Amino acid sequence: MIIQYLGTGAAEGFPAVFCHCESCTQARRDLQKECRTRSQVLVDGKLLIDFPADSYLHSLRFGTDLSAVQALLVTHSHTDHFYAQEFVNRGHKFAFDLVSPTLDLYGNAEVLSVFAEDTRREMRDDVRQNLHLHECGPFQQFTAAGYEIFTLPAVHTPKEQALLYCIRKDKTLLYLNDTGFPQEECFAFLKEKGIRADFVSMDCTFADDARPYSGRHMGFAENVRLREALMRFGIAGKDTQFCATHFSHNSAPFRDRLCAVAKEYGFLAAYDGFKIEF
Repeated sequence: MIIQYLGTGAAEGFPAVFCHCESCTQARRDLQKECRTRSQVLVDGKLLIDFPADSYLHSLRFGTDLSAVQALLVTHSHTDHFYAQEFVNRGHKFAFDLVSPTLDLYGNAEVLSVFAEDTRREMRDDVRQNLHLHECGPFQQFTAAGYEIFTLPAVHTPKEQALLYCIRKDKTLLYLNDTGFPQEECFAFLKEKGIRADFVSMDCTFADDARPYSGRHMGFAENVRLREALMRFGIAGKDTQFCATHFSHNSAPFRDRLCAVAKEYGFLAAYDGFKIEF
């Protein structure tokens, strides 16, 4: 399994869109290295997790062929994870010779509602017929683009049930972003399903920032607890790789700094364009 982190920033990006703090000002001096766009991950070139407005930029920066994506897993409807209006361009006179003529989109009820609202003004019938929408909730199992998908409830927002995803084929990816520390039921569900993760991607919005934080996200301290819980339930083992992502500008997420801090914990720290095979 090959995954590529196309975007590794929190909602505001890094440097943050309207920010003039010291970290953001410094990051603007070396955007090629320090830029963190909104969160998105590509699996084997055909399964996509989240679709922010930065998706077009990602395709330009990393040569991603978005026409080849067969399935899209959306974690929740927040705009840094789901820019539905872009899909009006997936066909008609705007897109020819798509590698995958159809796209299966999976998300919660709010994601589907946002899709309907954001696309109703410009969506054409010939484009819409190739977009297959599937509503899903937590603790479900289905197949998408040839992968077994398991859904989990995120701890993120009271206004909708955001989702986390476990993706299994030849290898197993556990994608835990955006979320605070997962509910105990998540570990029990994964154990019941016989999940043994090869790679775990973790929300690390707060990184090593020691200030009080909301329960909607995690930092390295929570990531350590998460690894311990996954090991305790037998969901992860000594060969499992753990990678932190979704960094806020508040944590001064410079690439070299975070890679060094993550290494102290035995973690990887993702950056935009980071690709790994496991």
